[in-house]
Amino acid sequence: MRFNQLRILADENISPRVVLFLRKQGLDVVDVKENGWQGKEDKYLLEQAYLDKRFVLTHDSDFATLVIHQAKKCYDIVYLRLKNLQFHNVIKVCDELLQLEQELFVGCLIVVKESHIRIRQQNL
Repeated sequence: MRFNQLRILADENISPRVVLFLRKQGLDVVDVKENGWQGKEDKYLLEQAYLDKRFVLTHDSDFATLVIHQAKKCYDIVYLRLKNLQFHNVIKVCDELLQLEQELFVGCLIVVKESHIRIRQQNL
């Protein structure tokens, strides 16, 4: 599936403006803050995403640590490893991701860096 087809759980560190942008692009996005889940443990959020078959969209590397080192169940993680986390830059990167033809696979850690939008998929 491509980025523009993902069902997403947006971590609390994802700006509401980014969530709004993704929804305007037609993505199904659940926002942690809107559900009152801010402050919940990452393993709780991973479980919610897994049960609802959603990709966790985050700036937090702790999700990958939980999955890789503690064998927590995971549907998928999109880790935006960006130097500039201002919402306008994150929207720019997401917009570029929406245009990509690259297939994304369930059960992977997807690391996105802003320089040339490199995506590294690693099986979890």
